[in-house]
Amino acid sequence: MGKNVAKAKTTFLFCDGGSCKKANSEMAVREARAHLRNEGLWDDTHSIRTRCNGRCEDAPTWIVEPGNFWYKNLTPKKAVEIIHSHTQNNKPIEEYLLYQNGWENLDSDNERPSKPFVFNEKTDSEYGNVLVSRSSASDQYLYPLFKKLFENYSDFSVRFPDNSETTISENHQVEYTDVFDMIVSGEETNFKLAIGPITKVMEKDVAQEIKDRKVGVAEVIWDQENSKYIGYLRLKNRKGKFLMTISIPKRNSDAWNYFLSIYLNMDINKIMNLEF
Repeated sequence: MGKNVAKAKTTFLFCDGGSCKKANSEMAVREARAHLRNEGLWDDTHSIRTRCNGRCEDAPTWIVEPGNFWYKNLTPKKAVEIIHSHTQNNKPIEEYLLYQNGWENLDSDNERPSKPFVFNEKTDSEYGNVLVSRSSASDQYLYPLFKKLFENYSDFSVRFPDNSETTISENHQVEYTDVFDMIVSGEETNFKLAIGPITKVMEKDVAQEIKDRKVGVAEVIWDQENSKYIGYLRLKNRKGKFLMTISIPKRNSDAWNYFLSIYLNMDINKIMNLEF
């Protein structure tokens, strides 16, 4: 029988992702759970391994609820102190916090500013004088992009390595239920791309055909001089081999705005004034 979570007054979200494991997160988790059991706190609390809390630079990290308290640089000693403070005193230990509700900024010792996607002028071998943004090839970006594009928009085209090109005029289904492959299917086109992460540990066990279609490079190309198309998404595999290009015509401004605002996280009002 599982734990009766209705009785849990405090929830501890322990990150056990790669960076946190390297920072000995497991030692803190072991001490935390031993303390919870030995102090009779097991039934009134709940602890979860989250795989990733999204703050690798502050590893190991925890989140404590209720209250949205984020902790950084956990050690076994800190773990026990934090549990005691929340369960016995119902308050955080502020000197160990990365963030809590009401703070305007994170209190990180190792903040890594995120680099925004930007367009750079380039003479491309295929498109000539264009603006190019090296975008993300992560499944966290590509799956939402393909799902939005193929399930909600039409009036764009897809070109494949054999130079066949298909104009999309109706919605297609996008599925990402496989470990690696995203599948697009419909009346006008059917294809799959490997977008799931392939780590060094996994590399030797992954079939070569999957590696060959694994997206490694994604480029958004803004073609201001073209009279027909406003831009393209060009995908290549990890060795630089061409996988596909999606072309967006000028009349399809909604799809292009999605590329800029959601996929690239840009301010459309500012970026649309960009010129060569």
